[in-house]
Amino acid sequence: MKEICMRAAGLLASAAMSTFGGWVAFQFGLPLAWLIGSALVCAGLSLSLGAPTVPRRLYRGGQVVVGVSVGLTVDASVFDRIGLHLYLVPLIAGISILLGRAMVPLLVRAGNIDRSTAFFALVPAGISEMADLAQTKGADTGVVTTLHAARVFLVVCILPVVIYHLGDPVLLAAGRPQGVWDLPLLLALAAGTASAVAGNWLGLPSAFIVGSMVGVAALSAVGALSASEPTPLLAAAQVILGLSLGARFRRATVRRLPRALTAGMAVLVLNGLVMAMVGLSLAAMFGLDPSTMLLSSATGGTAEMVLTAQAVAVDAALVALYQVMRGLGGNLMAGRIHAWTVTGPDCSRRNP
Repeated sequence: MKEICMRAAGLLASAAMSTFGGWVAFQFGLPLAWLIGSALVCAGLSLSLGAPTVPRRLYRGGQVVVGVSVGLTVDASVFDRIGLHLYLVPLIAGISILLGRAMVPLLVRAGNIDRSTAFFALVPAGISEMADLAQTKGADTGVVTTLHAARVFLVVCILPVVIYHLGDPVLLAAGRPQGVWDLPLLLALAAGTASAVAGNWLGLPSAFIVGSMVGVAALSAVGALSASEPTPLLAAAQVILGLSLGARFRRATVRRLPRALTAGMAVLVLNGLVMAMVGLSLAAMFGLDPSTMLLSSATGGTAEMVLTAQAVAVDAALVALYQVMRGLGGNLMAGRIHAWTVTGPDCSRRNP
């Protein structure tokens, strides 16, 4: 009981300080301020004092809020906007997965880690899914989890600022109608939660954001549901996601393998630059919105990229489609690609 109380107290203290960090970032006018500020503070706390334990249900609740928020913006015109994106979605997903595999030898040499750890650290898929799969394959789950968290962290901190300066997007607070706490909102949250639980039961990747988004979008697109989430609710969801992201940085792992993590950060930055070039090149080739394609090609987390899209007034539904396909492809193919190219009979000779 004493241990449980101590954990709860630590979580509350971390949440309070992370919320303050989000508020400070908001005062400076940063895009996605509540998430970035809370993630920075929580990461600092995790590396200095120890990571708080963020309950899974709390994190999933934040994901549901984000999924519902996107679902409520969907109308029948979303099908008209897909067009060419229907072909680019699998293309970008494939490129991001193959790029991660291609950079494995670079991380192995620079970070002095084994191939399996480097591989699972670079697959652009869910953090929890890759950590679990890495454990079954004998990889270092501490490195895998930390580098995946760093991947999302880097994208979240850099892309919103870059996109905001590409043009003159409207920030969330100014460009989104102020929601109200009413019955339609409660119905939307209930529908999103039910869809998320169903998606999780069916094994849908990132089920609590994807399931809630799909379920509410289906109702919104036919006009059966109309609501808008209040800004404080979205801010709270950002803080929860930032808290969870920052808590993934473990002091013990950083101290144990500083070279691997330093090299990994450099490889992740290179990976992000290449994917940004892919997104911008496709935007130029087909006359698409550069900001949309930057977020669509970015290898951040689904929830984080959707929030970023909303924050800078980019089509969040399209971004979600790209991110879900990338995550789904990574989750489904990681084990197979690992077996074919990392632990196959001739891999010691072909794959340094």
